[in-house]
Amino acid sequence: MPTEPPTESHVWTQVRSLLVFGAATALVAWLGSMATQESVDSQWFESLEKPTFYPPNETFGIVWTVLYVMIAVAGWLAWRNGGGLRTLRPWALQLVLNLGWTIVFFALETPTWAIAVIIALFAASLWTAVEMWRVSRAAGLLFVPYILWIAFAGVLNGAIVALN
Repeated sequence: MPTEPPTESHVWTQVRSLLVFGAATALVAWLGSMATQESVDSQWFESLEKPTFYPPNETFGIVWTVLYVMIAVAGWLAWRNGGGLRTLRPWALQLVLNLGWTIVFFALETPTWAIAVIIALFAASLWTAVEMWRVSRAAGLLFVPYILWIAFAGVLNGAIVALN
């Protein structure tokens, strides 16, 4: 059966919902950058011994920009495909934990406590990906690089704690 082309109203609804997911993600990214910016240049962070596999600081901005776009698009795709609260709840939770880790590690300068937050973030991100996969395989797959990056960040966090 042929499908009818989307109406102009439907297209604008989709654009608006994508903008909402983008704005929510951008807000978390911006708040996180505010917490990180001062700390990365701080004497405290500079004094931390870091593992040999710690990437150059420029890497983080590039990676996080790509990941935040993927997080927003994944949330939107899942929502658009009928995920509703089943996908929105874990998506929002992982964003809150994402910001929470940044605040705990950088602003509060407590890497040991940040390990607990990143474990919760990892679990919430897995939950999000599983729920998204159920309604949109593309949305679930968009979360895979993010989950891998969180795992890597957890290893970095643990190594920093161990070295200091």
